[in-house]
Amino acid sequence: MDAQQQQLALAAIRRHFLFSNFSEAELEQMIKSVRLHELKAEQTLFYQEQPADHFFLLADGLVKLFRTAPDGNEKVIEIVSPGQTVAEAVMFMRRAQFPVSAQALKASRVYGIDCSVYYELLQHNVDACMRIMGDLSMRLHSRLNDVFNLTQQNATYRVVRFLASQLPSGAQDGCKFYLNSPKHVIASRLSVKPETFSRLMSTLAQKGVIEVKGREITILSLEQLHQFE
Repeated sequence: MDAQQQQLALAAIRRHFLFSNFSEAELEQMIKSVRLHELKAEQTLFYQEQPADHFFLLADGLVKLFRTAPDGNEKVIEIVSPGQTVAEAVMFMRRAQFPVSAQALKASRVYGIDCSVYYELLQHNVDACMRIMGDLSMRLHSRLNDVFNLTQQNATYRVVRFLASQLPSGAQDGCKFYLNSPKHVIASRLSVKPETFSRLMSTLAQKGVIEVKGREITILSLEQLHQFE
C-alpha cells in the first residue's frame, strides 16, 4: 500500500473496537504489515482449509462465508458487512486453517491483518485481550442461536426472523429496506431452498404483511410479521 492507502487503512482499523485499546505507536507498527485486497464480485479471498496467517477487516463491499460439502453443495455461514472482521479466531488455533471460504458478493476492499503481529501486541495489552475474548464469546453465542433456529424452527420462522433482523430500531409500518445479497445466498444462509424462500416471501406479500419490488422490501404490517414468529 502507498502512504495514502496506509492512512485509509489506519483510519478504518482505528475505528474498530478490536483495535481501540492499542496506542498510536502500536497501530503504526501494525499497519506496516496490513495488506489491501481489492476484490471483484465473485472473487475469492480465501478457501476452506487454506493455511491462515491473516485475519480480515471489510472496509466496503459484501463478503459471504461458506462451507462446501463433499458433494459440492454450498452452505452460507455468514454474510459479512463493512466494519466487520473475519477469521480473527484462527490466530489461536494450533493448526491455523480457515474453517470456511470467503468470496466477495460485489466489489469489495478488505484489509488483511497479520496474525503474528496482532498476537504479539496482544501479549502486552490486557484490555485488547479482553476485547477479543468478548468478540469471540459473542460469535459463539450467535452460532449457538443459529444452530437452534436452523434445527428447531421451521422455514417460515427463519425467514420472518431474517426480515425482522433487517429492520432499524424503532421501525414502523411502511419501513423499507433492501436485500443486500442475492436471494439464493440468503436462502442458503437460512438453510432453505431458493424456491422455498421465494414462495414464503410471496405468501407474506399475499397476506399483506410485506411488499416486494425486486430487492426492495416494505413492511406493511409489523404486527402481522411478528405473529409468524
